[in-house]
Amino acid sequence: MQLNPFTKITTLDPALVSIVNELLKDTSLDATEFVALVFRDPNHVAENDGHHPVEIHLNLNGDILSISSQTYEYSFEHDTFRQFDSTHDLECGRGLLGLKLANLAAQYKSGVYEVEVIRL
Repeated sequence: MQLNPFTKITTLDPALVSIVNELLKDTSLDATEFVALVFRDPNHVAENDGHHPVEIHLNLNGDILSISSQTYEYSFEHDTFRQFDSTHDLECGRGLLGLKLANLAAQYKSGVYEVEVIRL
């Protein structure tokens, strides 16, 4: 399985595409399965600022179904962008998502995150 770099959500950071493809290279899925990549900072404590957990859900074609901060700071799914308690058209969050994904790739490369691949 490989990440489809052509998503309607945003232009994916090439570094993130490379990271996700590396994480998924040994993942074989049945026809009914999806996968979640859960990025966690093992030193993160909910009461402190820091690197919040991030989930990326993918289907069998490598298409991103959703991206969310587990702190509910933001989520991107289907055609919507949600930030805190507000829901907006996806276009409103496109720039923020590009920034968040570039930061996620850089933080992963610097060793901040551990990643768990979960079959759904």
